[in-house]
Amino acid sequence: MKTMIKLIHNLLTKNSKYTNLGLAMLLMGLDLWSEPDYFFWPPQYAFLMNDNGIDGIAVIVGIGLLVYAGMNIHDNQVAGILLGISAAFVTMITGIEIMHMIFAGQLRMGIPAILGFYMVLNILQIARDRNTKR
Repeated sequence: MKTMIKLIHNLLTKNSKYTNLGLAMLLMGLDLWSEPDYFFWPPQYAFLMNDNGIDGIAVIVGIGLLVYAGMNIHDNQVAGILLGISAAFVTMITGIEIMHMIFAGQLRMGIPAILGFYMVLNILQIARDRNTKR
């Protein structure tokens, strides 16, 4: 019971930024995984953009961030890798959504693109604020 309380404390108070980012990455990956034809433009790259392996990266990184937050590890190398992959993935997805808006006229991708931009800013904030002296 004491371990569970410590885990919840780590997730909700000590490392809440990593927990929020982990949940966001996990949900983004699962959402993209559940929609096999989300991206369609340009058509010659649709198979690559909708690949389940790419979506799995977000799921794995999201789970990794949740484990990192729950265990209260404080390993700068692990945090740097997880934050770097998160920033790259979200930037790539946001860029593809913006391309769909501009070139395919899909304005419905505007809100996800704005949220992706906001998420990248949060990732950069977390990376800047983390303690690298440990």
